[in-house]
Amino acid sequence: MTISQDILETVNKKQSIDVALIWKTIRRFILYILMILAVLWSVLPLAWVLISSLKPDTETYAFAQDQNILPQEPTFDNYQTLFKVTRFGLWLRNSTLMATGTTLAVVFFGAMAAYSLTRFKIPGFELFSRLTLIAYMMPPIILIVPLFFLLFRLGLVNSLWGLFLVYTATRLPFGIWLLRSYFIGIPQELEDAAMVDGATRFQAFYRVILPQALPGMISTGIFVFSVTWHEFLFASILLFSPSKQTLSAGVATFLSEDWIYSWGMLMAAGVMISLPLVLFYMFLQRYLIAGWGGGGLKG
Repeated sequence: MTISQDILETVNKKQSIDVALIWKTIRRFILYILMILAVLWSVLPLAWVLISSLKPDTETYAFAQDQNILPQEPTFDNYQTLFKVTRFGLWLRNSTLMATGTTLAVVFFGAMAAYSLTRFKIPGFELFSRLTLIAYMMPPIILIVPLFFLLFRLGLVNSLWGLFLVYTATRLPFGIWLLRSYFIGIPQELEDAAMVDGATRFQAFYRVILPQALPGMISTGIFVFSVTWHEFLFASILLFSPSKQTLSAGVATFLSEDWIYSWGMLMAAGVMISLPLVLFYMFLQRYLIAGWGGGGLKG
């Protein structure tokens, strides 16, 4: 009788394990399907822009009749026209300067500010760190008028330097808050050990802490670069001259209420705007997934 009960219990356990394994497989399959759908939802618009940029305008306008998704006569004329009839190359240079300069400034000043907020116990620092996030949460449309008058008094309206200062000031609060969370997770014993070995505080910060916070700095840099690269509001209001416009503000001149110069050229501009960000993410992806702090406290 005991042997029969043991056999039944074994069979029941095996059946329960099989059922649990089946449900686990089903859940995993559903998650994979959802992830694939999410990726397709994100990639399909970009694929459509790329395909449309290779079509002549005649094929684009004839899509309603022939329903041809792929170009019948692929051409790069849209890209050539983009650089010939517009100042896209100049806008590309301006956006590159603004995005790169803002990213470097935010990461540099944000790292030093975040380190100070997490290492020095000064009254009011905790309140200041919270106020930085509140400052970032302010809608840009509310800030545009006071910023315009401030830059006007400084003589920096219609200036790339003025736009650079605005970008740095508006991105820095979030950069400080994001980097602060990384510096909090780095053990203070690391820099204490470095200073015991003769390093100054700055040397400990530069040689010990910053390498540990590298993934956080890269994450912050990617966020700041992508947001600045696509920024439209400040660039369209604070810059007047066509030669000083950035990509978003410049490409917006292609559009009007009832007329578009060329759909193919507009799609080519979309590809050229998105390509640097795609390459940027691809290059830095391995740094984002890298662990940080591993082996830092080995005896």
